[in-house]
Amino acid sequence: MSRMEKMAQATDQMGVFDAELDDLSAMLFADARPLQFDVTGRVVIPADLLEHAGIRDAAIFVGRGNSFQIWEPAAFKAAQEKSLAALRKSRPNLKLENK
Repeated sequence: MSRMEKMAQATDQMGVFDAELDDLSAMLFADARPLQFDVTGRVVIPADLLEHAGIRDAAIFVGRGNSFQIWEPAAFKAAQEKSLAALRKSRPNLKLENK
């Protein structure tokens, strides 16, 4: 099952009249679209998404566990610095399960 299918299944578990369902569904699925590939197999990012992300000449791929994000490099650096500052304050405790 794909990640999108898992997210759809999870939202299906919410109540039909759940106040958060409309917003969550719109956030997850409204702008979703299948990937397009060029003749060499490279992903083609639609122009509107490039514009939304501010990507012009360069982009970086940022790992996010089971997924990744594509960022404009300076925007990622700023977001990363903000995240690191917040993490330094909150000092989260990531617990790893021993198997």
